Amino acid sequence: MQLKPLDEAVSQEAVSQTSVASQSTAVSRLLPQAASAREMASQAAAGGAAQIFRSDTAARRFRRELAWIDTLPGLGRTAASLLAAHAVACMMALQPRDYCAQPEGANLSGLASVCPDPDTLEEIAAALLQDADRPRALSAEDLRLINALWPLTAPTEHLLASGGDDRLSLDPVTGLNKYGCTPWPRPALISFGSCTASCLSEGAFGAAERARRALVASALVTSPATALAEASDAIGTALLRHFGVENLAEAVLAASGTDAALVVTGLLAAEHPGERLTSILVSPSETGSGVPDAVQGRHFASCAPSGSLVGKGQPIDGLAAGPALLAVRLRDDAGAPIPAATVEADFEAAIRTGLATGRVVLHAIDGSKTGLTAPDRSACRRLSHTYGPKLDIVIDACQARIEPALVRWYLQQGFPVLVTGSKFFAAPGFCGAVLFPRARLQRITRAGRLPAGLAAYARLQGGFGSRRCAGLILRWTAALHEMAIFGHMPAALVAARLDRLNHAISAGIGKNTSLGMVAAPRPPGLGWSDRRSIFTFTVKGSAGLMSPAELRGIYRLMGEDGSGAVTGRGGICQIGQPVDLGGSGLGGLRIAISAAQIASGEGCTGGLGLVFEKLRNLLDAHAASETRSEKLL
Repeated sequence: MQLKPLDEAVSQEAVSQTSVASQSTAVSRLLPQAASAREMASQAAAGGAAQIFRSDTAARRFRRELAWIDTLPGLGRTAASLLAAHAVACMMALQPRDYCAQPEGANLSGLASVCPDPDTLEEIAAALLQDADRPRALSAEDLRLINALWPLTAPTEHLLASGGDDRLSLDPVTGLNKYGCTPWPRPALISFGSCTASCLSEGAFGAAERARRALVASALVTSPATALAEASDAIGTALLRHFGVENLAEAVLAASGTDAALVVTGLLAAEHPGERLTSILVSPSETGSGVPDAVQGRHFASCAPSGSLVGKGQPIDGLAAGPALLAVRLRDDAGAPIPAATVEADFEAAIRTGLATGRVVLHAIDGSKTGLTAPDRSACRRLSHTYGPKLDIVIDACQARIEPALVRWYLQQGFPVLVTGSKFFAAPGFCGAVLFPRARLQRITRAGRLPAGLAAYARLQGGFGSRRCAGLILRWTAALHEMAIFGHMPAALVAARLDRLNHAISAGIGKNTSLGMVAAPRPPGLGWSDRRSIFTFTVKGSAGLMSPAELRGIYRLMGEDGSGAVTGRGGICQIGQPVDLGGSGLGGLRIAISAAQIASGEGCTGGLGLVFEKLRNLLDAHAASETRSEKLL
């Protein structure tokens, strides 16, 4: 595939294969511009960089990084140059394999990981500054500062892709992660996939870049550990403020919603040590794929966010006899929602089964993958009053399509709430949190019985709390940028815009006879979160309604270049990943509205038209291909 020239990369993005040009241009537009005199000085002092950086893209990024790092107090030019080169090396390491195989990528590869030894650093410094004044030898203080700042001076796009699991890693061929996203903005992307993942906006990336620079500056004045601790605490405070629950809860940051589910399971197990727990979950297809393991106190991936290798499916240390699991279906075999009264009765039957052997943790969901809520709020309150302290209720609101007043209500009932910033608020994947009733959390942590295995998912040293990770901090910073904008919108305006988008999406699905809207009743109410913002639809092929496996092909093609005869007009359309509806092989695709799209007003309706046009063209091409195959047979 031919990549677009550098100056075209933002206005008309290189389609499914991400190029160094598109990344650099998108990011460079958002980096604070250095004063011209300072950049000229940095360029003059880094004349030797041209010998290492074989492209204008890398050399330009080096100058910009050096220009701001050079202003930090206590850093000499040599140390600043090495840290700037480290940032460029990390940027290049995110590029597709064919680029990294070139001399520039090979030359920089050693600077993209751990800090090299002093002799290697001096060799690199001599090459970088060979046309400037001869660099002085690195002092012990220089080496201390370089080693301390090395992790934090990786570029923002690198940090945004760190501190999670392999789902954040970029494919060496396409330059995209497993969600089809990049850790930098893609302005040309037509994005309606916020129920799965999103590429962050330019404003959100700019906020993350400012946070990264603030972390580095703070680390110089205090220490990296202190800088991360203070930034993490500030994120937690801002999150509580957004939901209006500063006086009710503590925010424990976690790498993802699934991590948050594991953390809350460990906390509840520690609250009543020695008692048998049973976790009750809604249909796994309506939650994350790792959630069943998480609510049983098991590792749900082979690598924990801390970077340690763990046994997927194995109990975390301290929870050898993890909770049992019971599941309640929300949809029937035809994909239709099971009536609320039946679902509530099924939950109650599961509660009674679990109580026969010990305590029960009911994981209610307020906004599933397809937009369902179960048990509803009144049922949660009734069940809590009926079964008392033997029943814990946790609210999975990880889609975050929920009004602050409802979060506050849940916490007032004593229910912990799980949220993320990477769905409705469209931050990069892997920013979760547990909002836990404050007094109760303090009682649990003071008792000192937390499972040791939680250390891979939360902080246990020096008191229980959030993971202090630069990538997590920057991802939550991006989310909070969107939350601040959305939070200033009147609820009535949000509801009105959702109603208009609901009409436009329903009309688009209704115009195509191959598509069918899947019902997702919301709880009755007048608030905006009682409106739909996730729209699931089935797709009919020649052999009937498609399965999730068949829909994955449609989903993949929607995210690729839309040019050519098959798909009509160009455009990369990101929609929600296929979901299993009812467990009988029926699948659905999803269109999801994000907070930023609601804030933009009518700005996203044109993109909806392109989504439905591309879907129609893909399905027409699919039908034509099947017809040709039948004729050949």
